[in-house]
Amino acid sequence: MDQIEMLTTDRHITSVERAVAGIPMHNNSELFSNTQSTFDFYDETQEKDEISISNPSHELKRSILGTPSGILRDRNGTFATQVTYGVGSAPAWIVIVDLNNDTRLDLIVGCSGVSNVYILFGLDNGLFEAAISYPAHAKPFSVAVGDLNNDKRLDLILTDTSSTKASILLQSNTGALVTDLTYAPGGGSKLQSIAIRSLNNDSRLDMVVANYGTDDISILFSTDNETLLNRLTIGMESNSQPTSVAIGHFNDDSQLDIAVALSGFRQVGILLGDGRGSFIRQATHQVPSESRPFVISSGDFNNDGRTEIVVGYGDSDEIDVLTVLNSGSFADPQTYLVGFSPGFIVLADMNNDSYADMMVVNYDSDSVSVFLGVRNGSFQYESTYSVESSPTSAAVGDFNNDDRLDLVVTNGDTENLALFLGFGNGSFGIVITIKIDYTAASMAVGDFNNDRNLDILLGSPNRVIMLRGYGNGSFASETVYSNYSSPRYIFVADFNNDTYLDFAVANYDFDNVGIFLNYGNGSFTPQTTFSVDSKPITLAVGDLDDDGRLDIVAGTIGHRTVTIRLGNGDGSFQKKIIYSVGILPESVVIGDFNNDGHLDIIAANVGSNYLSVLLGYGDGRFAPQNKYQTGSGARFIASKDLNSDAKLDVVVANIGDNTVTVWFGCSNLIFGKQTTLSIDYSSKSPSFTIHDFNHDNYTDIIVANSYNNNISVFLGYGNFSFTNRTVYSTGAASSPYSIASGDFNHDNHLDLAVADFLSNTIEIFSGDGNGSFSPNQTTYSTGSSSSPSSLAVDYFNNDTNLDIIVINYNNNRFGVFLGRGDGTFDNMLSYSMPYGSNPFAVATGDFSKDGKVDFAVANKATDSLSIYVQTC
Repeated sequence: MDQIEMLTTDRHITSVERAVAGIPMHNNSELFSNTQSTFDFYDETQEKDEISISNPSHELKRSILGTPSGILRDRNGTFATQVTYGVGSAPAWIVIVDLNNDTRLDLIVGCSGVSNVYILFGLDNGLFEAAISYPAHAKPFSVAVGDLNNDKRLDLILTDTSSTKASILLQSNTGALVTDLTYAPGGGSKLQSIAIRSLNNDSRLDMVVANYGTDDISILFSTDNETLLNRLTIGMESNSQPTSVAIGHFNDDSQLDIAVALSGFRQVGILLGDGRGSFIRQATHQVPSESRPFVISSGDFNNDGRTEIVVGYGDSDEIDVLTVLNSGSFADPQTYLVGFSPGFIVLADMNNDSYADMMVVNYDSDSVSVFLGVRNGSFQYESTYSVESSPTSAAVGDFNNDDRLDLVVTNGDTENLALFLGFGNGSFGIVITIKIDYTAASMAVGDFNNDRNLDILLGSPNRVIMLRGYGNGSFASETVYSNYSSPRYIFVADFNNDTYLDFAVANYDFDNVGIFLNYGNGSFTPQTTFSVDSKPITLAVGDLDDDGRLDIVAGTIGHRTVTIRLGNGDGSFQKKIIYSVGILPESVVIGDFNNDGHLDIIAANVGSNYLSVLLGYGDGRFAPQNKYQTGSGARFIASKDLNSDAKLDVVVANIGDNTVTVWFGCSNLIFGKQTTLSIDYSSKSPSFTIHDFNHDNYTDIIVANSYNNNISVFLGYGNFSFTNRTVYSTGAASSPYSIASGDFNHDNHLDLAVADFLSNTIEIFSGDGNGSFSPNQTTYSTGSSSSPSSLAVDYFNNDTNLDIIVINYNNNRFGVFLGRGDGTFDNMLSYSMPYGSNPFAVATGDFSKDGKVDFAVANKATDSLSIYVQTC
């Protein structure tokens, strides 16, 4: 049996053409059982002609029939004199096309016995010039024709079954094919998914392919020069098994990026694009341990201009919505040697040079180390100042109203404070000892009685002590507030929005946070407590949910957690929210570390020797921790922009190795899990469509559930939350495998098209515009045993009515349903694809920039990507 490749056309316009990157394929073909095969066409006289291939004689034969006709019909006429043209050994296929733009049809002949292709240029009388031979790569088995380099000349792409390569013959002038190029992919790639966008900003569509078998993705760039596709291969780790790719804007640089589902590692990965065709592997998200990501898609679900990712799993009854966040990660740290057991850090500009300076409290060496900041964010050692005994905390402020910052230090083993009056140049002179009646472990400063003089609050066992300042470096007698606990940390803020400074204390022994509200005269309400997780030892305060009200974070070392209490704005707080961090989180800090406008949390874990970074979503929720290794015994953390790059940096005191580490903020990305949408048990969701189906300007998700024979509709609220699912049946034993949407009846409401793998049909669900769909769907056959696996919606015949293309996995064909504009479609036009290819995915786009819709198909069995370029 000979396999004949045939493309038919009228005299002036070529029909749908196809190019394949990298592997053997066939054109739209018919199989003939005899050794001589015949093709009909028409010359200028409108006589019906036949071209036949006769393999044994290595000749191409032409016969002229005496009956004019405008359509192809059975060959039942008599034959006139036969004209024979010599070509190479074993001619296997013919393409009929006007190759040299002279309005006459020409013949392109491929011969399976020789490594050549033959061109026979047409004459005015329907005859042909003698064949011209052009060398091809190996023995061409199939051909595609199209203008590959936009020079308005038709070029050829040739493939053969043995070399796994494609030859490209570019036409350099009228009728002359002079360039022979090849493109070869790696073997055993097992193509799983394709996505199409312009990735290098040249306005040409490029393709991204997931290669399951070779653990990589390929990016195929369309070009204007003498190549069809430039390939960039990005390797994933061994056995990562990429199954699906999606394209979107995952960071804030306006360039397109790539997301890839890594089934073997149960991860979703991000590759950031630079707009020039290069990509950097950036981040991965570990999906639930028992689930393998099977398919991903993308959409903007909260209208922030950044794309989120929808993940479906081959072995789970859920889909996840992931957002991609700037990670708030940090560059390589700088380390400074200080005194013994550094346990507290203060960052402030002590010498008025606009750069933050650093004061480090050293518990075991009874000292404070002073480092002055310089322009690039680094520090220069200035001096060390002695204190009495075991300093525990420090604060800065202008306590004598000379416009110079001073430093006050608590002495943990003696009942006094040390006040260092600053000279304004980073050094200190007079030291004032402030006697108190109790030892103090923590401290905060502020003007609590509105007299414009700084006061001091101290945390002492079972009490809080107030020292009211006179503004000259001296203080009034202490005022004691009992709380019958062990206040380990004090934080000053206005918790009830009355413009007066209140304070919060971490009550270590009672597992709560105490709130003292200021009356405005420096006196306070009795303590109100709010429970947290076990053993709170540190506090931080900020607006974590962007509602204009202050919230509290407590580091709770009893259970290796941080506890969040969202504020109500009146001094009360909502129920606690708990996140896991490391061992002994003895210090926490709040700031926008990834510059997304939302506050994040960093915990220093003295027992784990790493920082826990929890990135905020802006609604009081946080992504799971990211870990950054520190020095030994990370006891305390402070943050500030040290190098004026508009990114927060952090400084960590490491008591284990007597160092301070400075981490400079930088831009990276991570994933945060936003929403999980529950579907049915064993639903197996291989496809989504993501659009605004109810006209509320929020993006919705509709999922095809292949195992449950239905589709699930989730309507978005614009904040990553969705309605409960609405289910529409696709019929018993239908197995919906692919879903797409479009306005098929011009009512400005989106409708649905669903490909049903087992029932060999597509279904049309008419949308009502409110997110619901008519349950009385219309069904169209895709052919017996066709098994439609993928469909897409586009304008294939340029008539303003949306059409549908469907890829049939089992019979290796694709079909086109032309839309009528009223929600109905013509019967399917069916086209052959490579035999045994098992096509499974389709994507559409204008690859040749001619205003016509083209499409690409991924073939599972042959590890190939077929590109169909429409030329009429």
